[in-house]
Amino acid sequence: MSVSDAPPRPAGTATGASVRTLWRRYRVVLAVLLVILLVALGIGIAQRRGEGGRLDPRSVEPSGARALATLLDDRGVEVRRVTDPDTLLEGAGGRVAVLVGIPGQLDEDAARSLGTASQGTVLLVDPPPDVLEAVTAGIRRAGAVPADVEDPDCDDPAATAAGPALAGGTTYRVDDGARCYADGEQDAPMVTGTTRGGARLVVLGSGAALTNDRLDEDGNAALGLNLLGGDGSADELRWLVPSPGTAADDGSTTSILPDWVLPAILQLLLVGLLVALWRGRRLGPPVVEPLPVVVRAAEAVEGRARLYRRAQARDLAADSLRAGARARVVPRLGIDAPTGGEPPPEAVVAAVAARTGRPDAAVHASLFGPPPADDAALVALADTLDSIVRDTLDPEGPQQ
Repeated sequence: MSVSDAPPRPAGTATGASVRTLWRRYRVVLAVLLVILLVALGIGIAQRRGEGGRLDPRSVEPSGARALATLLDDRGVEVRRVTDPDTLLEGAGGRVAVLVGIPGQLDEDAARSLGTASQGTVLLVDPPPDVLEAVTAGIRRAGAVPADVEDPDCDDPAATAAGPALAGGTTYRVDDGARCYADGEQDAPMVTGTTRGGARLVVLGSGAALTNDRLDEDGNAALGLNLLGGDGSADELRWLVPSPGTAADDGSTTSILPDWVLPAILQLLLVGLLVALWRGRRLGPPVVEPLPVVVRAAEAVEGRARLYRRAQARDLAADSLRAGARARVVPRLGIDAPTGGEPPPEAVVAAVAARTGRPDAAVHASLFGPPPADDAALVALADTLDSIVRDTLDPEGPQQ
């Protein structure tokens, strides 16, 4: 069958995939994306409910500090939640206290800026070594002790007035300052000193005593109030809660996320991998099977033409048309060909030109030329190939 035997495609015939076909093809991918969106939404809601997380003055979670912020406000201390470390010390005077609940989120510049404080009180909760060194020169990390209720056993007024309180975590060594809740040890989980700029500095090894969950036990509330201005030493408390984008490293950013977030992400990735393997599985090499029904040649031609058109594969379509034309005319021309191969293009062109009376250049352009530039050129090529095939196979020679 020649190319011209294919019936014309009716105008307006849809060539794209139907909605049902697209749905069947991509429903699994859409389902996975929907699950991911729902999980992300759940994470956002969970984070919103526990806004700020650990030692956040707005958080009502057990690890938050809303209760302490409320007690300070009741005693006339204005609690300001600050998220930008660069604005923490702006206009700060002697009646301003500063609390950094997660110093690990401070970068080097923010830590150095905090160390320039010359007035008021600065309280750090379990600062990492680099932050502590940037803020002060007189306090160093030493070790760690379990959290327990201890007597202050020091001369710091805030700790002495509070009495026994929950202390523990990281311990510190101080050159010139108070060591509290040390339980007879040289290093203590609460020490006092000064910043590099001269402001009073308090370092706690753990913030557990300040949380909503433990604030009402022993002298925890009194200790928190006395350290942060509730004893009348401050009128304003600037409570730094840096956003995750200001973290000094990736580890401190992930440490403030809920524990279930990372396992949930890993499970989603595993599910996506399994779906990809399932959808892309191969049970064996492709095999040729007879069609269950007889398909008209015209329908097969039209179907393949639609595929070529959708892919804009004019080069492949032209190659198929030229290969089909050569396969029909070469056996009738009596040209010698190598075993298992095709005869040289020059021999084919010369034989076809002699048989049809066409110029060699025109025959060569039709049978071996470059790909068509557009659809119109492809249609013209098909018509020319049909004419060449008819003239070559016509026993009476080309039609005049």
